Amino acid sequence: MRTVALDGRMLRHDRAGIGRYIWRLQAALAALPRPDIDLELLVDRRGGLPGRPALRTRPVFAPVRGRMERLLLPRALRGVNLAHFPDHGIAGGSRCPAVVTVHDISFLTHPETHSASSRRHYEGAIQTVRRARAVIVLSRHGRAALVDRGLVEPSRVTVIPNAPGLPEAAAGPGTRVWPSPFALMVGTIQPRKNIELSARAFCASAFARHATLLIVGSIGYRGPEIVRAVRNEPGAGSVRFLGRVSDDLLVRLLAQAEFLLMPSLDEGFGLPAVEAMSCGTPVIAAGAGTVPEVVGDDALLIEPDDQESLTASIDRLADDAELRAALGAGGRARSAEFSWERTARATMAVYEANA
Repeated sequence: MRTVALDGRMLRHDRAGIGRYIWRLQAALAALPRPDIDLELLVDRRGGLPGRPALRTRPVFAPVRGRMERLLLPRALRGVNLAHFPDHGIAGGSRCPAVVTVHDISFLTHPETHSASSRRHYEGAIQTVRRARAVIVLSRHGRAALVDRGLVEPSRVTVIPNAPGLPEAAAGPGTRVWPSPFALMVGTIQPRKNIELSARAFCASAFARHATLLIVGSIGYRGPEIVRAVRNEPGAGSVRFLGRVSDDLLVRLLAQAEFLLMPSLDEGFGLPAVEAMSCGTPVIAAGAGTVPEVVGDDALLIEPDDQESLTASIDRLADDAELRAALGAGGRARSAEFSWERTARATMAVYEANA
């Protein structure tokens, strides 16, 4: 029996992004038959998990990215045949064979959207993928980004997409979560999400005269600065920041929105777009990074720096019920191509080949 440990220590402080990836993946892996693989979820023994894990846990004290990680992690991984690190690189101090998930390399493609400390961390982490037995990326675009920069050999990279993971029951009929029509943005408040341009484009639209742009997400790098800038825009009364919300509320927002805006400068996958599509909600997104590969022909795509095009797309979609219906139906079909069961099966195949 081979022991594989999925590193879930980030769950103590990350419930979105990589945290959501870890949590959905561990649940899907637990549902698979695995006769010769013993799976464990490595967790911070101080707690902080979002719920009850489906995998057996290995509680450890080796704080992720902490100063003592290099000293404490080797003992935490004693007896492990393969460790899966989901945060762009092999964790400090690990000596066992490793699989790494690289979500994106925006710290290289758009370094101005990251803090100096974030860039240092990720630029160091990405160099460790050379030592990994296998590297998982979320898209063909992500694979090309790594291979073209010589960061990893093509033979060691496997493309395994993410999938929607919100509670289906919450998408049923219910009280409206916002009294007026609204467009929605979902993501950490940071420069890469292009929130300032989106707010200006929305406020310039005719749709904004009777509708609201709701922005869901926690505050990230330069987040307070972005919020202040948006609130100083003309017409900013039609933009509301909701902060982080529960999954149940998020799926109601996604289902009831007229459309989702996601004109990000770069995305490793674009999960909000896929989750909106799974609710039948149309998407306007930037034709950059992985997103065009993920949404295909079932979304309106714009250049991420084209404010006028975004305003025009907002008004076009707001005025055209048939287009909204067509994109909604196409999006539902498109999102059905992604499932956590498929993601887990492909990930298990990587474990079996490398443990």
